[in-house]
Amino acid sequence: MPLYEYICRDCGKQCEILIRGSQKPICPSCQSGKLDKIISVPSAPQVSSASGCGARESGNCSSSDCGGCPCAMGD
Repeated sequence: MPLYEYICRDCGKQCEILIRGSQKPICPSCQSGKLDKIISVPSAPQVSSASGCGARESGNCSSSDCGGCPCAMGD
């Protein structure tokens, strides 16, 4: 079930709506059906360079396993 981002043409609010089957999206703010799908940026897990991915601490890190992971950068 995809999660889409919409902007309402009536109230101007932006929202994310989980769409099931042929369900039509409705604005959760004003209940209007006049929504435009907007382009959203895919979410990706954030790994800070300070903490790394945790593989180094578990002993499972190598440059081939982590690729561009911050925990492999210091090797």
